[in-house]
This record gives sequence, C-alpha cells and structure tokens, in this order.
Amino acid sequence: MNIEVGTPEPLTSYRKIAIASWRHPRDPSTYSWVDLPVGAVEEFLAKVGGEIKPTLTHFVALVMADCVRRQSDFNRFLRAGKLYPRLSTDAFITTLIRDKKGKDLSGFVLRDILSMPIAEVAKRSAEEADKLKRGEDPEMDSVRRRVEFLPSFLLKPIFAVQEFFAYRLNLNPTWIGMPKDRFGSFMVSNIGALGLERGLIPLSPYTRCPIIIGIGKPREAPVVRDGEVCVERVVTISLTFDHRYADGAQGALVMRRFEKIFANPEGFPDVFSGGQEE
Repeated sequence: MNIEVGTPEPLTSYRKIAIASWRHPRDPSTYSWVDLPVGAVEEFLAKVGGEIKPTLTHFVALVMADCVRRQSDFNRFLRAGKLYPRLSTDAFITTLIRDKKGKDLSGFVLRDILSMPIAEVAKRSAEEADKLKRGEDPEMDSVRRRVEFLPSFLLKPIFAVQEFFAYRLNLNPTWIGMPKDRFGSFMVSNIGALGLERGLIPLSPYTRCPIIIGIGKPREAPVVRDGEVCVERVVTISLTFDHRYADGAQGALVMRRFEKIFANPEGFPDVFSGGQEE
C-alpha cells in the first residue's frame, strides 16, 4: 500500500459534486484581493430600515452586481467558443447548511438583483436561506437527493450530459430534473462566516459562473489616513474570475469601482435603491 488510509468517510452533496467536477489543473482562474476599511459600510448598513437588517453580504452582492453590469465583459455566457451577453444581472449567494453528514454548501440565486433595494435583498436572502436550511427549496432538494445516492464516478457522465444540453445547446434542463441557470452572473461567498479573514475561492466548473467574490471576516488592522497610521476595522475582499471572459484590465476596472462604492456608499444611492435597470 502506497498510502496508509482508514475507512472512507461519508461525502456531503457538495463534496461529491466537487470531486466529479474537477479534473487536471487546466484552470483559467485569475485571482485578486484587496483590504478595505469597513467603517463607512457598517455606518451605511446601520441606517437601512426594513424587516431584516442587511449585512455585508447583501451590500457586496449589490455592489458587485453594479460593477458586473457596467463592466459587461463579465456578464456573459460562454457557449461553443462564443460569448453571449446575459440579459439580466443575477447573483448567487452561497449558504452553509448543516445536516447529518456535517456542513454542506448550497446557495440561492437572486434574479435581476439591481432592481431590488438593499432591504429587499436582505429579506429575499433570509427567505431563500431559510428554505434551503429547512429542505424546502424544490430545485436544490431534487439535486441533493440525486447526488446523495450516486457515487462520484457516475456524476461525471451525468454532468457531461447536463452540460451538453444546458450549456452547449442552451436548452432548459428542467426536463432532466436540473434547475435552470442556477448560478447566475456571479457568486458571492462570505467565508468570514466560517471565521476566515481571507481566502481565494476557486471557480466551480459545473456552475459556468465566470466570477466569484469572497468576503473575509472583518478585523482590526493598521490603515494609513492622511499620512498617519491608525487602527481601523478592515475586510479582505477577494475576486476570482475566468480569464476566458475578460483580461486583467477589465478586472482592474471592476475592483476600482468596487473600492469607490465601498469607501463611500452614500455617494452611490442608485446601487442600493433598486432603481437600476438592465
């Protein structure tokens, strides 16, 4: 025996999907990250009313949606070597779920997120996350049931069939029991909820989502203000995007606008009011 091992451990649904998805490292991912003071954002969020108080995740989702809409190279669909513009800007927000096998990863998509004010984004997110945790999301519940009973090696050909119909032919895959365009334009993952201050998140091949943004756990760190060093709360924002969709120049434009809005959310009311149209 080359490596001494114990008995195989049970796999969560996402872990089985991940094993079935990745192959040799031929990855077009481009990674970037930036540390940003979070004080202005926290003050802005504290002023927002609504049934559910919005969080940093909801804020980042709206800011990223604005950046992606403006830098439309990222809001596209790659099919048969051609890039097609998406007709709406949809955000997928990852959600941590605990079940009998441990912690599993799922999520929900908010369609045309820029048409929602931030209070509505918070309310809708809470409702969708609650459905997932109670097992009442019919789309994801169907996928999880199928995945749980299939070994990883059988998921590969199944994913290949799904990919052919849903992405190569661009047909609605609901007839084979798979959700339609489940992952949207971009993904948001709050790794800070896991206690991680920073991290670079890989793109998942089966999602066909070209960009994912990670949110670390806010922490105190030295910051230079007017030539003076002071201590402020900062957060690490990471960006991973598919190099086939855009280059570093477009990625830099996204990050620059993101930083502007992050530093002064009061100066960009349209991003958070639900007044933006595609």
